Amino acid sequence: MFAKIIGLLALCLPLVQGGGASTALIERAGPNINTLLSEPERKWCPGTQVFFPGQKNYASLTTQRWSIYEAPSYLAAIKPACVADVQKVVKLCADLNIPFLPTGGGHGYSTSFGKLKNGLSLDLDAFKQVEVDKAAKTATIGGAATFGDVFDPLYAAGFEIPTGSCTCVGFLGGTLGGGVGRYQGIHGLIIDNLLSLQMVTAAGNLITVSATENSELFWGMRGAGFNYGVVVNATYKVHPLTNGGEVQVVDLIFTREQNETFFETLASFQGTLPPELALLTYIAWNATYNGTVAILDVSYPGPKDEFLRLVKPFTDLKPAYTEFQTLPWNRFLRQLAFQLNDLVCIKEQQHNMYSVGTKNLSSPDYISTFAKYDQLFADYPDTRFSSFEIQMYSTQAVVAVRHDSTAYPWRDIEAHITMQMSFTGSPTSPGAIAADNVAQELRTAFSKTSGYDQLAVYVSYAHGDEDPAAWYGKDNLPRLIELKKKWDPKNIFRYGNPLPSDYP
Repeated sequence: MFAKIIGLLALCLPLVQGGGASTALIERAGPNINTLLSEPERKWCPGTQVFFPGQKNYASLTTQRWSIYEAPSYLAAIKPACVADVQKVVKLCADLNIPFLPTGGGHGYSTSFGKLKNGLSLDLDAFKQVEVDKAAKTATIGGAATFGDVFDPLYAAGFEIPTGSCTCVGFLGGTLGGGVGRYQGIHGLIIDNLLSLQMVTAAGNLITVSATENSELFWGMRGAGFNYGVVVNATYKVHPLTNGGEVQVVDLIFTREQNETFFETLASFQGTLPPELALLTYIAWNATYNGTVAILDVSYPGPKDEFLRLVKPFTDLKPAYTEFQTLPWNRFLRQLAFQLNDLVCIKEQQHNMYSVGTKNLSSPDYISTFAKYDQLFADYPDTRFSSFEIQMYSTQAVVAVRHDSTAYPWRDIEAHITMQMSFTGSPTSPGAIAADNVAQELRTAFSKTSGYDQLAVYVSYAHGDEDPAAWYGKDNLPRLIELKKKWDPKNIFRYGNPLPSDYP
């Protein structure tokens, strides 16, 4: 009954590979792209397929986007069946200046992707393998495999790995920006578990990138990987199942009248999360309660008695609804938040997202945000699929990794704040405009109390209009730009929160 409690939330890490230096122009492919892809001289591998919009079943045969808000558009899509064809496509696009975007799960929602108009979709759908080496304790994952594709093979082998927060997001795309999630307190970010990458460079070459091969590029790929190439597969270290693979979870609903005491209790957890504990809070419209509510989902791969002790401050508030479950690791994401995962994973919806990373937890800001959303939902019912989210994950294993060992700049973020604005009408409708204004106001407000001296944003949660320093960190930008000049001098990977050509 609670499966539709809240709208399509911003639980998802993006998987659209691609990035590069900023451009103010909307770029267009040449008119002969159909002919170029269909010419016999291409000698595509058996199984490689080319699709064109307008042909029968185009949408079902190609990977569609999660969000259609300020989305890229394509004249064609190609699904390579072999790595050699990925290389051919990249080289063809580079030689003929055809704008293209490598796509795995299609969850990249930055408005920067919308700069690509009438280009080529490089659909990696054929690269979904998940190969577990039990002896080496590693897993090799294909460029289009989703988090959901990874759970069962690893669980069956007795292993786990950090993932994002919903099953339909691509694993590689979730990796390249850093990879935050519920298990980061135990195992670090996803990039902290990355051992090597097989990637196609802007020159069309297939290379290995690791700590021992192309090590400087390996640094940049872990946090800014959208800017340098197409990853066809990656190898990660995996870990024995925590608590035997058993996860304690609870979902709680707090009504409008309870929101202040709830947020004060939530803020009291600042800096105290044990490695296994993850707290995700949503402000959303709830039809059952006919109003705005706060929803908390908690996960803990540990003993039940300890879990009950940890969540007691919340259960003592006597929430309007409480549901406890004990779930296996390979199933818990699908069951959390009243089985929200399936609703979240519906594609081709309008999602306009803003985000802020914070070191501080501010209950006054959360309480005022609740009031703003409550008013928005009352004034514009078409925005009631929008949500506000506070993702609180332990940072213990994250900050244990040297800050300069990867290009990810925000290892001490205590909470990822997201304003996920969804609406049923046009992006220019009064409700959509009002929602966008609320989101921008909240981004400014939370940035001021974040504990950072600048806007800090997890790049995979970015809106796309931020200064690049917010995504990559001021100190990292010169080094990242030099890597860009070396590995993509023609700037063919120029979408997806791109690196500037120089900074400042």
